[in-house]
Amino acid sequence: MYSSDETVPKSKVKEKVKTNMSQIILASASPRRKELLEQIGAEFVVCPAKGEEIITEEEPSAVVMELSRQKAEEVASGVLTYNEQHAELVTPQDILVIGADTVVAYENQILGKPKDEEDARRMLSMLSGKTNSVYTGVTFVFIDKAGRTGEHCFYEKTDVSMYTLTEEEIDRYISSGDPMDKAGSYGIQGRFAIHIKGIHGDYNNVVGLPVARLYQELRKLGVDFKRSLFLLAGPISMAIIIFIRSPGINGNTHIESAPLTVLFASKQNHAVPST
Repeated sequence: MYSSDETVPKSKVKEKVKTNMSQIILASASPRRKELLEQIGAEFVVCPAKGEEIITEEEPSAVVMELSRQKAEEVASGVLTYNEQHAELVTPQDILVIGADTVVAYENQILGKPKDEEDARRMLSMLSGKTNSVYTGVTFVFIDKAGRTGEHCFYEKTDVSMYTLTEEEIDRYISSGDPMDKAGSYGIQGRFAIHIKGIHGDYNNVVGLPVARLYQELRKLGVDFKRSLFLLAGPISMAIIIFIRSPGINGNTHIESAPLTVLFASKQNHAVPST
């Protein structure tokens, strides 16, 4: 059996799934998201999405929800395909796939991970002495024992204010290598913490996963992921799929319902882009 600190290849996901009554899959390779889920006592396996990111939205809140949805749907689609092709090996059970994506935004410009050290220097110089906003989108894809699917998506926003950075401080931080795998070229939880003047919002959201909001959203849907058998209650486990149509104020969303079979029907003939 795989433990929560292992990254499980998609071809091996079902080996653990067979041994449990239920399964949570984190569709992200981020060590910070993995650590945050472990801190709150979640039991899960890591199966990162590997597809190409495709962004069609413009607003940061919509972008992170779009990218998190791509990650979760890619992994969930792989699980469904495996189940169909190896039905004799699979023990039917409920599965929850969690996808997440984080970006930093400043003056309507979205800052992802830096391409190189010069890009990191450009971002840090831009953010120096200013307040930026960190957005994390989270998507849940539910797969029940019958293979029916449901989806729910939301985002969280946190404002981060920085002290003014000198060129020497920027160069020293870049030379550490720390900014190269982080949106906006900085990590609030590491050595860059000495340059953070203050935040407004969820600290863990800046790290990469708003676990408090995640837990509250699951509670609304009738899911308790801290139990060995997570519970699905209400409409998701019965007859509908939830689609997010557009973001609202403070992460609230307008949702509509459609038949459960719709979600992956259009994704059988092409790969779902993600990272």
